[in-house]
Amino acid sequence: MLHCNGKTRLLMQFHITGRCNLACKHCYRVEGNVEPLSFDDIRSVISQFDELRLCYNEDKGIKKKGHINITGGEPLIREDIFDILDFLGENRDKFSYGILSNGTPINERMIASLKKNRVSFIQLSIDGGMKTHDYLRTSGDYERTFRTASQLENSGIKTFISFTANKSNYKQLPEVAHKCRKCGITKLWSDRLVPIGNGSELSDLEITKDIFPEYAKYLKKAQGNFFTKKLYPKTKVACERALQFLNNSDSSIYSCSAAESFLTVDEFGRVMPCRRMPIICGNIFDSTLKDIFYNNQVFRQLRNNSIPKECSGCVYSIFCKGGAKCQSFAKHSSFYCADPGCPLI
Repeated sequence: MLHCNGKTRLLMQFHITGRCNLACKHCYRVEGNVEPLSFDDIRSVISQFDELRLCYNEDKGIKKKGHINITGGEPLIREDIFDILDFLGENRDKFSYGILSNGTPINERMIASLKKNRVSFIQLSIDGGMKTHDYLRTSGDYERTFRTASQLENSGIKTFISFTANKSNYKQLPEVAHKCRKCGITKLWSDRLVPIGNGSELSDLEITKDIFPEYAKYLKKAQGNFFTKKLYPKTKVACERALQFLNNSDSSIYSCSAAESFLTVDEFGRVMPCRRMPIICGNIFDSTLKDIFYNNQVFRQLRNNSIPKECSGCVYSIFCKGGAKCQSFAKHSSFYCADPGCPLI
């Protein structure tokens, strides 16, 4: 994941649909199966993103492509998805893009289009061993997801596996890492459950600060030892999210990039700093991405990078800046508070 160090390229998460063919128990969406955005709307948002990218690059003194993560709902079930992929491919000189999907619509035709249009990666989700994952998502989904991941990798498309950690599944990270290595997956990464949306009903499963050190240890274990890395050099187990540097010397210190180098547009055209911190800051039908990014009060406040008072005196605070702001917002309805999962508070 990108770090906000003042020189990071601009990234947008774009929800092109709210429709989905699964009903995962920990999903943060609650709006139902809707698809308000037309193909022209999608092209307009992407064009606005490129305009914002040019201003952002000028402000930062950089010359970088942007990056867009296309997601939903399930983005690949749109009837016009092949037209959308063609449009993304035609603009690859301006930005790269990835697809965040559950993988169910992926077939040979889809893979051919993804390759033709030079997708950077496909991200799928695995949330524990087979029993745990299928309970959270749907029966048979664990094996189906790994089959799809292997098919993508064998076709030359990089595949990432996202693992949403909670109290009941974090100890299964090494098991999932082993499976990823066997399947030749490019990257496995993990972040914590954020108790918003449907996930708010699972708030008793969130990784609390008394559990976080053990979660970090299992992340370290999932990375493997020297021999594991030599035997399976392709698969990277990344530890580059909030607080994951604790108990993990291989990880750099991450700070939240919401509103700094990252923004979200949802399926209604609403603009937020982050989908897991659902503060609606404007709408692309009423304004522009550039105006919202630079002038909205919430975006400006988040860019102040103020360190929470609970973190004063912490040696990591100048780099960590309080941890994951989405976790703070979910717990306290405020992004000025420290990450509630931090064991150093």
